[in-house]
This record gives sequence, structure tokens and C-alpha cells, in this order.
Amino acid sequence: IPWFIKILGMRNFLLSLLFLDLCMVLAYPLFDHLYAWMTISLVAGAANNALLVSSETWVNEITEDATRGRIMASYNALFIASMALGPLIIPLAGTEGWLPFVIGATFVAAASIPLFWVGKSTMIMHGKSSFNLISFVLVAPVLCFAILLFAWKEFAASALLPVYGVVNGMSQSSAAVMLTVLGLGGLLLTFPFGWLADKMDRYLLLVLCGIGIFAGAITLPFVIGKGWSLWVFLFFWGGIFAGLYTVILTIVGQRFRGMELVVANISIGILWGIGSLTGPSVAGVAMGIWDPHGFVFVFIAASAAFVTFSIARWLLAKDKAKVL
Repeated sequence: IPWFIKILGMRNFLLSLLFLDLCMVLAYPLFDHLYAWMTISLVAGAANNALLVSSETWVNEITEDATRGRIMASYNALFIASMALGPLIIPLAGTEGWLPFVIGATFVAAASIPLFWVGKSTMIMHGKSSFNLISFVLVAPVLCFAILLFAWKEFAASALLPVYGVVNGMSQSSAAVMLTVLGLGGLLLTFPFGWLADKMDRYLLLVLCGIGIFAGAITLPFVIGKGWSLWVFLFFWGGIFAGLYTVILTIVGQRFRGMELVVANISIGILWGIGSLTGPSVAGVAMGIWDPHGFVFVFIAASAAFVTFSIARWLLAKDKAKVL
């Protein structure tokens, strides 16, 4: 990704990724074979992750620090809304024939239209980063821990939160709604967290998000299946998780510039992938060991470790203003 951005510029790189993604979406109905779809998905996944990393880098690079939290909150809200609305193509267009793929490809093509109003030389990156994808963990261990915690929620909750609801006596339909309410909280409450990120110490806000996640994990077993108290809880808990990601993006944009910002965002993307692979597995094993509350225990333990580590790193730092 850094090499392509340096050679092509951000605008041309994004256009290339969108074209590749468009081709992959339209390639699905051409093949009726598992391995072909796996190959297409591998390429599409790489293109989509590069789009995510590059767009986050671009937005952060051009944003002024005074409004960075609110801008990144808007970006995060749009991302959450798109993730929620995209699957609606399936019930509306069905799963047969070309129609669902053409609709998906149309959205991909539409995303490229604003880029034609952007200068060709936009964000051509020069210079080198003082750290690489591996050493970023040493440069910003708190941010890395926070990304893993957020990714665990995104994927472990998506896979197992409805299961946790069912084994605690909820109907399958009500358990599925839990994810909707969790996402709605993330969509609507990311804006207040973005505003807070522009008004207070961002590292402190990151720690407070961790404390909120910890408190929520402890509370969940007491409200599961309890009607409106559960929906209110999930709304705010989802908002805190979304706030955590907004604050992460804001701090990354505040502390890094140029090629370092690119490498930092790529590292975050890799950590996101690690979290997506390990989160459901760890939570699933925990539920098998302690049925059903092993799912909750994972988030209690992870958030407690994050808060403890974040506070300890701040207390031990010589220059507290540069703690990451």
C-alpha cells in the first residue's frame, strides 16, 4: 500500500482499488465453483481492506486537529451505517441471477464518482516511516491493544451475542435484534465521542472508553433478557465501542503524518484482521468452558487488561503527552 500510494497518489490508487473491487463483484455470478469464489473473495477482501486503510489515512491527513474528533466520528458513522445497510440488498434483490451483484457493483462504481473531482496528484507520499508494521506495536502499544479490543467486539459479538441471548432464554428473533440495537448505538453515539475527543485529553477519553466497556461487560449478565433495560444497555454499550474506535482514529491522525500515518493505519488494519480471526474463536472456547457466561468473561478480562495496561503505561511514562 505505501508503495502504490507513493507512485500513484491517493486518488489514482483509490480509483484502481474501486475498479478491482467492481470486477470482483461482477465475477461472482460468472463462476459456480467454491474455489473460484474463494479466490474472488480473497482479492476482493484485499482491495476492500486497502480501501479502508487508505481512506482513513487520507481523511486524517487533510483534517485539522481542532475538528479531527468530529470529522473521524462522521467517517466512522458512515462506515457503520454502510455496514448495516449493505446486507439489505439480499432481501430486496434476492440471491438469484445477476441483479444483486449488479446492484452491489453500482454502489462500488458510485463511490468512484467524487474522486474525479480530486486532483491527480492528491497525497503523493514522500519520505520514509521511522517504524514498520511490526515495530508499530512498540511505538503505540495502547492503541494496538485498543484495536484488538474493538475488533473482538465487532466479530465475537456478531458471531456469538445472539447465541448468548438464546441460551439465556431469549427467542431467536429477539436475540438477533440485539445486534441491531448494538449497531444503532454505535451509529448515533459516535458523534458525541468525536465532540469529546476535540474538547478533552484524548488519551484519557480512550481509557474512559475502556472503563465503560469493562462496566458494560459486568452488567450484561444482569440485563440479558430483561426487555427495555437490555435494549438501553446495548445501545450505550455499542456507542462506547464505536467511541473507542473514533478516539483511536483521532489519536492516530494527531500523532502521525505522511508515510508514518500510512504505516500506522496499515498496522491497525492488520491488527483488526488478527482480532477478527481470534475474537470469535476465543469467545467460543470460553463459552464452551463456562456456559454461557464465558462470552462475557472474555470482554471483562480483555477490557480490564486494557485499562490496567493503559493507566500503567501513562503512570510510568516520562513524557506523558506522548504516551500511545
